[in-house]
Amino acid sequence: MLRIKKLLGVFDGISEWTGRICVWLVIPLMLVLVYEVITRRFFNRPGVWAFETSIQIYAFHFMLLAAYTLLKKKHISVDIVVSRWSPKTRAILDMINSLILFFPFVLVILFEGTYYAQESWAIKEVSYTVFAPPIYPIKTVIPLTALMLLIQGISDFLKNLIFVTKGERL
Repeated sequence: MLRIKKLLGVFDGISEWTGRICVWLVIPLMLVLVYEVITRRFFNRPGVWAFETSIQIYAFHFMLLAAYTLLKKKHISVDIVVSRWSPKTRAILDMINSLILFFPFVLVILFEGTYYAQESWAIKEVSYTVFAPPIYPIKTVIPLTALMLLIQGISDFLKNLIFVTKGERL
């Protein structure tokens, strides 16, 4: 049991660490957007690069914080019926949902995203705009996000399993 607790600590630590670092991506995103608004509205000189850059920063921010959001239980959920059930029943339902919906979805994203990223790196893919920034780094984040979600999903599944079998919340 001690090994499982250590493993869960490592898994949760990865999500926590990533979340605490990547949350700061909102600052360069804000700076790029403020720059774009000022140059567009006041000087009538929009930056060609600002739109693409803001999209890429937002994509990094959104994807890399997915596992952190899962760790903190902040994803949107509709608990109208489930909220009336006991905590053990909810844990069992979470485990079933993980096995049927979450893990298959994340595994498909992991494998397909890896293929997608490999193809993008092979051709050094760039955006089809005038600025033409490379987009293979952002496509690499897709399987990375899936891997991080998988790790956090395994952690949550094991926590629910321990709660259901031993009655102990981790």
